[in-house]
Amino acid sequence: MIFRYFILLVFMVLFAASAKADEAPAPTILPSPFIGSWKNQAGSLVTFKITEGIVRGTYQTNIGQPDKNKSFELIGFTQGDQITFTVNFKGFGSMTAWTGQLTIDDKNTPYIRTLWHLTRDVPDDKEQENIWSSVITGASNFVRVNKIED
Repeated sequence: MIFRYFILLVFMVLFAASAKADEAPAPTILPSPFIGSWKNQAGSLVTFKITEGIVRGTYQTNIGQPDKNKSFELIGFTQGDQITFTVNFKGFGSMTAWTGQLTIDDKNTPYIRTLWHLTRDVPDDKEQENIWSSVITGASNFVRVNKIED
C-alpha cells in the first residue's frame, strides 16, 4: 500500500514538472514605437508617453493663438502602429484630434502620417449660420526628435 502511494506521489511530481516545462514563456511586451518626441512640418512638438496602449503627453503648437512656449496635455490610444490623440487648447477655445499610422519613408526613416480635425467654439447665437466653419481639417507628418526610455 505504501508503495502505491509512493508511486502515485512520484507520478504527480513528474507530471507537475513536465506540465511546468510545457508552459509557454511569458510574452515579451515591446515598448511602443511612438514613445518620445516628434515634430511636424509646422514645427509643433509632441511628446508621447505610453502605458498599455494609453497615450499621455504634451503638445506644443507652433501655429495659432497659443503661446509657442506653452505645452498642452494630450491623451489618446495606440494599437500596433496606429495612434490617435486629442489636445484641448484650454483658454483658446479649440480642441484638435489626430489619427494616424507609423510608416517608413523612402529613406527608411519612421514618421507618423496623420489627419486632424480642429474644432473652434462658435458663440451660441451664431451656431446656426457658422457651425460648419467651426471645424477644419488637415494633415500632419511627424518625424522623431528623440526617444524617451520607459
